[in-house]
Amino acid sequence: MITIFALSNGKNLGLANAFAEYFNGIGQKSQVLDVVELGLPLYTSNEEKRTQVTDVVAPLLPYLAAEAFVFIGPEYNGGPPPTFTNVLAWISRSAKDWRIHLNEKRAAVATYSGGGGHHALMHMRQQLAFVGMNVIGREINVNDRKALDPASLEAVCRQLMR
Repeated sequence: MITIFALSNGKNLGLANAFAEYFNGIGQKSQVLDVVELGLPLYTSNEEKRTQVTDVVAPLLPYLAAEAFVFIGPEYNGGPPPTFTNVLAWISRSAKDWRIHLNEKRAAVATYSGGGGHHALMHMRQQLAFVGMNVIGREINVNDRKALDPASLEAVCRQLMR
């Protein structure tokens, strides 16, 4: 199973669905998690005191059981979308050995971003590696002037499944 994190709605959710269509078309099970619709509260130490972390993370657990992940989000002010750091923050507080959900699993990063997206991709790659993920070298970068290349999508998906 591959979980595809859609870190924003609209065009990035559309890109997440393109990944899912590709995976499903070759018989690889995948699931899209719309992080925006999930509506996680903003992680702060005060919020953690008010909320049971296990209750916040419970809806994520079926998605975290995947063997590989794709993280798709736009660039926000030269960085990743707030939903990216927020979901990672909640996951990191979910267990004493919080890396259990991510460590040594494969990940790919992608963006549909009006501003180029390179900074978001770089930051997501760096943070995912920091939490122990094996991030593949190839990435998907789409914008209004650069459509999704089916050959690139196939190459990223095949690398992720290795």
